[in-house]
Amino acid sequence: MPAASSLLMTLFFWLLTLFGCVYAVLFGGREGRWFTGVFLGCVLLTIPAQLVGSWHATQVWLMLVDTLLLGCLIWLMLRSGCYWPIWAAGCQLLTVLTHVVTLMLPHFTDLIYAGLSTVWVIPLMLFTIIGIELDRKASHDRAYPA
Repeated sequence: MPAASSLLMTLFFWLLTLFGCVYAVLFGGREGRWFTGVFLGCVLLTIPAQLVGSWHATQVWLMLVDTLLLGCLIWLMLRSGCYWPIWAAGCQLLTVLTHVVTLMLPHFTDLIYAGLSTVWVIPLMLFTIIGIELDRKASHDRAYPA
């Protein structure tokens, strides 16, 4: 049964990533296209980074990839006029902080570590999709003054 739930979570992740990235490219403007390139690049880097380490100790390579994505999202957040990069950077900050906790507490439970370091990508993508739509709606509403 755990293998089936893992497969479902993986499928859900890839479907959400596909939908979120397509949505960001189509409706997120320059920021959405930039986000998609950086996010997909980091997702691809995550694959070998997870294979190198173990969840029984801090996954250093995965932490480096997650920190790279956080830096890119902060850069986007500081240069964007949209609000959704703030929420995306916040989610990624929580992911990086999960790695930091395992450096401070080396006996951190591996299942909790694996769960917390991967769960924040779901709200990140949802905030990106919802945020792009809310930013689009807000800009559309401003275009037609009352």
